Amino acid sequence: MKTKLYTFILLLSAVGMLFQGCTKENTELSWPKGQYNQAAIQKINGFLENREELLKNANVTLSQFIHFSTDSAWNLSEGDKLSLRQVRDDIKFPNDSTILQKVIPLEDVALYMNNTYGGTVGGFISSAGDVKSLRRLNDVYKGLRLDYCGSKFSPEGGGYAVLRFTSNVTNHLTIPYCEEMGGTKSYTWPTTGSGFTASTLGDGGFPEYAFNNYYAPNQGGELYEITPAGNEILRAVYNGTQWITIEPETGRTKSTLNLENQIRNGIYARLPEGNIVPVISLKGGNWQIKQGEQTRNVSSQELISISTYAEYQGFTFHVRGCDNIYYYLTTTDLDAQQNLSLNVIEKGIYGARVDRGEIDRVWERVKSEK
Repeated sequence: MKTKLYTFILLLSAVGMLFQGCTKENTELSWPKGQYNQAAIQKINGFLENREELLKNANVTLSQFIHFSTDSAWNLSEGDKLSLRQVRDDIKFPNDSTILQKVIPLEDVALYMNNTYGGTVGGFISSAGDVKSLRRLNDVYKGLRLDYCGSKFSPEGGGYAVLRFTSNVTNHLTIPYCEEMGGTKSYTWPTTGSGFTASTLGDGGFPEYAFNNYYAPNQGGELYEITPAGNEILRAVYNGTQWITIEPETGRTKSTLNLENQIRNGIYARLPEGNIVPVISLKGGNWQIKQGEQTRNVSSQELISISTYAEYQGFTFHVRGCDNIYYYLTTTDLDAQQNLSLNVIEKGIYGARVDRGEIDRVWERVKSEK
């Protein structure tokens, strides 16, 4: 009897240890949460919280705003354009503490995580607080009008991804106004040209911005994959020079630097001796460079902006990145898109992956940031 009881106790102990082991293993396999997760975004005071006051100041009713903001700006009357522009201009412009958000298709996640684009971000951007109500894939798709021609998004897709980050170069953001709204570009529907998305959710458009180049995010930027229901998985963190993959088994990170990419876009430092070196942008508008094992702060007088361009088939393209075989080219030129049958990279941006030997020439444009 004593032997049986002893055996039973040992069996219970083994089961308990196995249960504890499984619990520990499951904990280790859980994905870490980032600082810019959905819970943090929901705490931001965004456009919808301020909309009533903005409309009141512009003497615009909610029904008028819903109509104006989701129509093409070039179809509005002059008076309606002025009213809508007042609303848009009064929205607080992003600064270096604003959490920005860019939605990308799942197909492009690897291009960022592998640093094929050199870690940079460009194109259309939102303030995360302004679009915090858009979580489910269907709402994101309709609210941001991701149904543009050639889009990689689908409301029945497997989800989407977002880049969330702060930026020291919000001075390079613009409100995407069309020429009829006082801007310098023409846009094709469903881009409204008014700085709002043509949302079909029934409550009006959402504010959007656009970068004039490709820029590295501030250190600490994050990349999330999001399920159709809105559940997030943190996949990578920007460490100041590259995107680092998150390893769920331990919560550690893994470098996926694409060492072949030598294209320069964004902010760099020109040192007194004339060398141009990469910079690390930090929260609060600060910049640093690495010199050996040491780092030092960079003054604004040393900062320069670089854009890389290439000539291909008689058209000028922005060079987004390169690897050992291809250049990744982008343009907003509709003539180039039509003549060369370019792929749709994202809303309003077209491009191609071109063999390096097919490029006629590559050059950089450098401007001082002072």
